[in-house]
Amino acid sequence: MMINLPNSTMNEIDFVEVLDEPYHKPLIQNSHVNIFIAKLDRNQTTMYHRHKENTVYTVIAGSLCNTQILGADVREQEYVTGDCFSGEYRLHPLIHRVECLNESSANAWFVGCEILQDKAFVSADVLEHNHWIPISTVNITGCRAYRLKLAPQETTGKQLIDSSGVFISLTDGKLQINNDKLEQQQFPLSTGIIEKGHVTWFDGTIQLEIQNMNSNVYEAILLLVA
Repeated sequence: MMINLPNSTMNEIDFVEVLDEPYHKPLIQNSHVNIFIAKLDRNQTTMYHRHKENTVYTVIAGSLCNTQILGADVREQEYVTGDCFSGEYRLHPLIHRVECLNESSANAWFVGCEILQDKAFVSADVLEHNHWIPISTVNITGCRAYRLKLAPQETTGKQLIDSSGVFISLTDGKLQINNDKLEQQQFPLSTGIIEKGHVTWFDGTIQLEIQNMNSNVYEAILLLVA
């Protein structure tokens, strides 16, 4: 696609939709979400690409990048492993490109989750257990974000999750997962090894208990979708 920039030294600029950008790999697509993985090695730069759906980002590997919104100056941006934040692009689409800098401590690695529906949650209740910590930097209608952090052998206890959602592993881990079926739904992960960056979609309602069986702290992100 081509657009004109009257105030730019470039008369026309090419850009693509985010899911057509080569460094953004579609992973899961359904009526609720489009999930993509974005990975950039040092010194790699994306094409200009457009985000036009409200999007939640999770940083799997922290990195130092240059970001440039179309028509604006380049801005250096440091992303921290485990950060989770959102952008409201349905009303205000974003066209930009990203470069992972040579001096970055790691290659860039993100999980992006487009929230395709903007319906509100029926209940105002949030997850009750103290291991599910709400993430205030995600402010999108129809999505709630939580951070899970479990010490070795620690458990979440049983938690009723009455929405569908996305589970994103921030660390390698070994988990004991207990899932009671409700309305014939089941959490798609089973007990065993889980890798950093693993992403899975699940259909609610489920009753879930997760125990960290590893000797290291386990962390994950949970996105619930109305």
